[in-house]
Amino acid sequence: MIKYFTFMVLSYFVQGEQVTHNILFKSYDDCSYSKEAMYFMMENQHDAVTIHCKGTEVASNKLVKPKVRPNE
Repeated sequence: MIKYFTFMVLSYFVQGEQVTHNILFKSYDDCSYSKEAMYFMMENQHDAVTIHCKGTEVASNKLVKPKVRPNE
């Protein structure tokens, strides 16, 4: 299965100014798995925290092709 690099887009406000960070993950699943933990860390320190995962079209792994079987 091909996996694609995915950005976690993290936005919050500091003194009324929006701050946005992009954190790169190897797959959408890795990003999704980390969202909840990241949200709980950020929500106590900042207002209006939003987090979402945004996929890319760049593969983070190679497609593994099956080996050719010998003719019998």
